[in-house]
Amino acid sequence: MNTHVAPIDRNDRNDQKYAGHDIFILNTLQLPWKLLITCFLIVLSSGFMVSELYLVATTVTDRTKGISMSDITLSFHGDETKTKLKAQVLGPMKQYFSETQDVAALTPDDLKDIERVVAWNDSGALEPVYWDPKLKDKDKNPNSISRVLSNHGCFDCHSADATMKGNKKDSPLDTFAGISKFTKPDTGMSVNRLLMLSHVHLLGMGMMFLLSGAAVAATLWPTWVRCTLIVGGLSSVLIDIFGWWGVKWFGAPLAPVVMAGGMLMAACFGGSVLAAMYDLWIRPRPVQGLSQEHPVSQDETLNQGPV
Repeated sequence: MNTHVAPIDRNDRNDQKYAGHDIFILNTLQLPWKLLITCFLIVLSSGFMVSELYLVATTVTDRTKGISMSDITLSFHGDETKTKLKAQVLGPMKQYFSETQDVAALTPDDLKDIERVVAWNDSGALEPVYWDPKLKDKDKNPNSISRVLSNHGCFDCHSADATMKGNKKDSPLDTFAGISKFTKPDTGMSVNRLLMLSHVHLLGMGMMFLLSGAAVAATLWPTWVRCTLIVGGLSSVLIDIFGWWGVKWFGAPLAPVVMAGGMLMAACFGGSVLAAMYDLWIRPRPVQGLSQEHPVSQDETLNQGPV
């Protein structure tokens, strides 16, 4: 009796349906593996969505809904006609010039104080107007900028010794040296911060698309679909991040590159997750066989040799 089991050469298979799946096929996995991959993709998708929400919440805004080309330009390239102090006083900090912290409750005197701070900023932000250089914080001139800010409680948060909850000790306005950091033209994101963000995103998003791409590669979708999602996803990371640098140095004309990279990234990541989920839970389990002409049922072994 010959008990030799003939090995199967995968390259000799005539069935091209499963070509390119030399590692595994998603919908042939056992339930624990399916649950593991599914839960991981859900967690990964949640992280991606939270990052998008964070981006919307922290991006410099041009007061329009959603992220616009102007937002991208302001974030990376800045606007040299504006300063951070002016943007804050006319934006989110404006409400604090009111006693009730309500923009609608601003009095004519409050509005005049806002205009006085903005005019000082636009005229060069000179120290003698901020306070008397000799008296400094002992200057009681009601028209000095330091006194205006103090009267509206700005130093309760923006001072080195602030004790108020949520204080901004790292953004002091109670000294001329401190406030001068925010009266310079807005040149957008610093090179050091952009380098740090690029480093983190290249590694993080690279790993994200490596893992989601591995799941797509193990599906039974046509090869061109799988290749498009894999290459598109990783390419979108490069387009998006190097687009940041383009906007940083060349401004608004390259903002559409960043927008396109972000849209491609979302489309490829979403498509990858949906493609993998479909194969995991919806696509019928394939019947194992050496060829379409001679299928082998799931109850039969593929390595049974002659007896």
